[in-house]
Amino acid sequence: MNASVDSLIDLWGQLLGTDTWPVLARPEALWLLVLPLGLALWRRQRRARLDAYADPELHDWAFAGTTGRQRRRGLPWVGRLLWALFWLFAVLALADPRVPEESQSPQESRAPLLFVVDGSSAMSGRDVEPNRIERAVMLIELLGESISAHPTGLLRSVDTAGLMLPPSPDGNLLTFYAQHLPGLVSDHLVARPDRAFELAAEMSAMDGGAVIWLTAADGRQFAGERGSRLLAAAKRLAERDIPLFAVAMARERTPLFRDGQPRRNDDNEVIVSEPDVTRVAELASLTDGVARQTGVLAEDAAFLRERIDALPAPSRSLESVEGYRSLAVLALWVAMVALVIHLVLDWGLPGARRWRLAAIVLVAVLAPVVFTVAGAAPLVDEVEREAHLDQAWQAFEAGEFARAQIEFDRAAGFNARLGSGLAAFRRADYPHAVERLQAATWLAETDEQRLLALFNLGNALTLARRYRGAVDAFEAALRIDPEFEDARTNRDLVEALRGGAQEESLEPTPEFQGYESILRREIVEDDGAEMAEEMLESEGSGQGGAVAEQPPGDGESFVLDENLLGGARKKLERIEDRPVPPLDGLLRQQPYKSTVRQGLVDREPGGDE
Repeated sequence: MNASVDSLIDLWGQLLGTDTWPVLARPEALWLLVLPLGLALWRRQRRARLDAYADPELHDWAFAGTTGRQRRRGLPWVGRLLWALFWLFAVLALADPRVPEESQSPQESRAPLLFVVDGSSAMSGRDVEPNRIERAVMLIELLGESISAHPTGLLRSVDTAGLMLPPSPDGNLLTFYAQHLPGLVSDHLVARPDRAFELAAEMSAMDGGAVIWLTAADGRQFAGERGSRLLAAAKRLAERDIPLFAVAMARERTPLFRDGQPRRNDDNEVIVSEPDVTRVAELASLTDGVARQTGVLAEDAAFLRERIDALPAPSRSLESVEGYRSLAVLALWVAMVALVIHLVLDWGLPGARRWRLAAIVLVAVLAPVVFTVAGAAPLVDEVEREAHLDQAWQAFEAGEFARAQIEFDRAAGFNARLGSGLAAFRRADYPHAVERLQAATWLAETDEQRLLALFNLGNALTLARRYRGAVDAFEAALRIDPEFEDARTNRDLVEALRGGAQEESLEPTPEFQGYESILRREIVEDDGAEMAEEMLESEGSGQGGAVAEQPPGDGESFVLDENLLGGARKKLERIEDRPVPPLDGLLRQQPYKSTVRQGLVDREPGGDE
């Protein structure tokens, strides 16, 4: 308690000792002073209407329960003064008045920077020296000294956004944490930078700052639903006025590596990463930023340094500026004292007439519910959706298809899904276009809408090389309008493409199938024993036996020449040290194995004992 009293006394002393007027951190709160003026005007008009029901001599007696004059007989202005003081100082507390500290000078502020580094397996590519991830670390180290005055942070982006270092004024921390990035490369093929951008947009420390994105620019992260979320996240950065400066740490198509060896999929094919720098530039342009493909490392650093130096110094609010002290608690104390005195004079002892407070709380809780039930909330949402659609079509007509897709995805309904699909189609994001246009066909309410959606869906499926689905879409459009010549022409073209393209065979490949091969025919246990006996009796026969029965000199002798030796060397180069499939374990499960073993034991000497 003593500490609180000393603090209040100190605040009073500082307020009286300052040479300047307090500065309001939130001056917009002063608009609340208009509210009691409106209430006073309404009360005056209400009293004027009630005065007509009684003579002036009977007003005090007739309206004692509504005006409270009986409790404050002779001093009606005291309650009004206390109420005005409470409201004035409560509003001042919300406005947060601040006075400068003694012997303090304002400090220069610099724009905060957040490095978002791709931590996926795509950064293991070696199309740049020494590889993509180590080149990103070298770029950060090269920038470290020149941006030491800026608060810098580090965020590793994989399937989640991992904040390794919040924006800090210590530039040495950035270099320290960046050196650990090569050992943290994940097995995920692509990253989810949308989550990193969402996190950066939510950070209050990024006000007036910029995001520096060092990415592998793998094309898989820009396709389909991932690409749509990435566009929405970039829009969030733009709404916060946070530009995106991107450097694609990739130059060309390259294999991915793990433990020094190329990564392979289940079909023993080398996994490659193909960069798409145009998508990176598109995202950067959405935030009024720029993008660049890596070249000479010094030029990459100069490119980023030039953009960072052009960032304006953020306007620091009084909340973050050191050297100012808040007087809000002092104003709040004055407001609370005035309120308590007013309640005692007006209501009597504290705790009386609690139903008034209960009524206020009940109204505050039920108001949003009544608002929603009355249909006001859907009405507001509908107006907002229409605004997004208008902005989307304007961007679409202007050729800004990325912005158009973002606005379409923020709305709902047939027009939104159709527009999103068309925007994705223009951006050559055909998987996402197919998804959105399929949703448009489901949401279509008329045949005209469904026809339009099906026709565009067929075009998207064609460019996605899904010819069978494209034919079905065009045929569905022709069932709605048999005279639709464009759909008929496109269907015939797709049929020709489908006939010329090699269709994937639906027949099962001749490979070991385990129990599935057994269930296709009836199992006879004696078959295994007979087969084993035939194999034992035919030792030395077969192709080898047939060759042995030929007259000597008739067959062609084997000669190891240079051609055979070169072919053998090529085959040896393709041999890899891979785990052998567990065929032995699967063969032990065959029912005829025990029968074959028993037959072999019976043929061995002494097997009857």
